[in-house]
Amino acid sequence: MRQSRNTFGKNERLKSVIVIDRAFAQGAKLKAMSILVRYTDSSFDAPFPYQVATTVSKRRFKRAVDRNRIKRLLREAWRLEKHRLLVGWSVGDPQRALVFIYIGKEIPTFEACQNNIRKIIDVLIEKPIEKL
Repeated sequence: MRQSRNTFGKNERLKSVIVIDRAFAQGAKLKAMSILVRYTDSSFDAPFPYQVATTVSKRRFKRAVDRNRIKRLLREAWRLEKHRLLVGWSVGDPQRALVFIYIGKEIPTFEACQNNIRKIIDVLIEKPIEKL
């Protein structure tokens, strides 16, 4: 088994506006409690199976510190749980772009975020990535 580091570097962050728009327009939805995930099959130069973006509604959380806190919690939960998706994946295999959207009304605890991310990863493991 390949040893993976629990990092979340620049190569793993989804920054392409075109891919994000495609995830919202054509991508599939997945929901776990207060987290909605839009995802689409994609290809990018990074040696990772997934690139991730996080977003929190300004309408629900007026203060930027609250939105930033939630995004930090989501990214940290993803960082600690993503290793399960790396099993069996190698460079050159299909890739996916994920957008995590927090739709809850209260600032979550880290444990709640981690449990929701685990549920999402369980579903993503069951759905294979299609070749483009």
